[in-house]
Amino acid sequence: MKAIITGSFDPITLGHIEVIKKASSFFDELYVVALLNEKKEYVFSLDEKKEIMELSLQDYPNIIVDAYSGLTADYMHNHGIKKIVRGTRSDADREYEEKLADAMKSYDKDFETILIKSDDEYSHISSTFVRECLKKGESLDGIVHKNAKNRILEIYNSKK
Repeated sequence: MKAIITGSFDPITLGHIEVIKKASSFFDELYVVALLNEKKEYVFSLDEKKEIMELSLQDYPNIIVDAYSGLTADYMHNHGIKKIVRGTRSDADREYEEKLADAMKSYDKDFETILIKSDDEYSHISSTFVRECLKKGESLDGIVHKNAKNRILEIYNSKK
């Protein structure tokens, strides 16, 4: 069975990875896809996000990393995926994700959304938090995957 987990992943964090790791245990194939949201400004390009995600997720053989600039529903149709996994950190996240799930269901009645709550130790970690640490020159230890940390720093510093 296939599923997808999407996000802006600007960049992917240990919080994302923890939810992805949980989800990967339920599916034969888990597509982890960085999407482009026209309403957001990004530090990392889609190709850079994909590279960082590949470094962070290389230990999971059933994960397929990708990047996409279209609609999640179109990607799901193109890859024969009916299940979407979304991570939540709080009640507010859960409420937002439930609304998205309803929207996905209205797009295709066969789409099913599965919500996975992150562990409390990761609830404060977000891509925004990582970008703030980058701006301040603070350590990324404990907030991004060790395999990707140096590459994140290289990319970020090259854009200053």
